[in-house]
Amino acid sequence: MMDRYPYVIIGGGLAGGRACEGIRRIDPDGPIMLITAERHRPYQRPPLSKAYLMGKAGLDKVYLREEDYYGAQHIEIMAETRVARIERGDHTVTLENGRVVGYERLLLATGGSAIRLPLPGADLPGVHILRTIDDSNRIREDAANARHALIIGGSFIGSEVASSLAQLGVEGTMVFLEERLLANVVPKELSHHLMHLYRDHGVRLLPGVKPVQFEGDGRVQRAVLDSGETLEVDMVVMGVGIRLNTALAKDSGLALGERDAVIVDERLRTSDPDIFAAGDIAAWPDPTFGRLRVEHWDVARAQGLRAGRNMAGEERAYRTLPYFFSDLFDLSFEAWGDLTRWDATVQRGELNGGPFTYFYFHEGKLVGALTVGLADDDRKPLQALIRAQPALREVSARLADASVSLASLV
Repeated sequence: MMDRYPYVIIGGGLAGGRACEGIRRIDPDGPIMLITAERHRPYQRPPLSKAYLMGKAGLDKVYLREEDYYGAQHIEIMAETRVARIERGDHTVTLENGRVVGYERLLLATGGSAIRLPLPGADLPGVHILRTIDDSNRIREDAANARHALIIGGSFIGSEVASSLAQLGVEGTMVFLEERLLANVVPKELSHHLMHLYRDHGVRLLPGVKPVQFEGDGRVQRAVLDSGETLEVDMVVMGVGIRLNTALAKDSGLALGERDAVIVDERLRTSDPDIFAAGDIAAWPDPTFGRLRVEHWDVARAQGLRAGRNMAGEERAYRTLPYFFSDLFDLSFEAWGDLTRWDATVQRGELNGGPFTYFYFHEGKLVGALTVGLADDDRKPLQALIRAQPALREVSARLADASVSLASLV
């Protein structure tokens, strides 16, 4: 006899884990099945490139809940299990082991898979990607005996890994296609400031350079670059983005958008009213910025909670302003809004003089902000200001003036 559950969740990351909690806040008893391809219970990924990788935090800071939470809450976790297909008409999912599970409401929280560049030697031991706890463990084990590492990619994962490895005493070389670090996310002045910071910590930066092959006898020992240089390396970490895991959604005929993201409405429902999506794969209609898809921790957290509550019948719109954070050496910054599209910035504060903020504008309207050392009292006014989208010509002078409170601009 087929088992049928009120709630089935596919994906054991942050969005899937928080969805369980969201369901329980509305429906304390309805059985939940969570299916994950990994061997771990639900966990969050940010520590994997930072504190956990450096050994400064244990798995207790990575897992969302203690193991006994799930049994006590009637949440069945099927670990190391993959879904073969979704039958929308029958409201069933078929697992790769042949088991068929029925659902009333289904959540897709399948996230993405780290991209491994298809280069000669990319499968050598010591060439890493970073997406899972097991990936982070392997990198940490190699780092314990490594003298030099090559880090590929100049966005967040690459930058965080390079920072962590340097703090572990591993000499690092970063290669990235862009002309500067975090070029698509931060203004030129801040990017150059970060590049000085990395060089001061012994990290060699090679902008506009990419690897073409890896060599070694039994494990990686050399990386050949397109500049003609060959590096002697003990390990390599690729931080070049993710590939969205949306094959199930595509094969089941759900509406997809750019990069095969799953299109959802404001309540995080897909084109099938009984199937929801959250996290990296979900493209939702933001009330300020239009349709967005964001690959950051807080979006997965907030969307997971909202999707879970809506699956259990609450039926409220998702309206959380996108947010992310990063730690690079001793510099910790936070950002709100849509930082994917911007053409002008206004700076408040000095890079070397305590707290500072960059306000991001697109086509003359405020769309986001990146901050270091933001006062707690300024957090809500800043978010309200971004939602209000004031015009650059009207607020630029006051935004640049640190003596003008953000609350006075809302």
